[in-house]
Amino acid sequence: MAIHPEAIQDNGFEPTVGEELRLAQFLNGLDRANESELREISKAMARQILVAYPSAMRWLAREAAQNLHGAHWGKEASEKLLHALSCDGCGGDDTAECSTT
Repeated sequence: MAIHPEAIQDNGFEPTVGEELRLAQFLNGLDRANESELREISKAMARQILVAYPSAMRWLAREAAQNLHGAHWGKEASEKLLHALSCDGCGGDDTAECSTT
């Protein structure tokens, strides 16, 4: 199976050519959209940016902490990181005094 050209030199931080093309297509669509379509797009993008992305980042960070559990991290360090990611009350500073542990 042939490797996709964008997958060869992907460093994860630079946008790919395909992503840049999708952005250009999206922007062209915005130029042609009417006011109600723009309002609907704005609401969908706000939900994605303000709700979906932060929750996805928390999930990814939690997965990374769990994956580090056996590598160079000890069990206590992983548990503290997982607690800090999930606790709203104490900010993750002291698990002994936190009511969520």
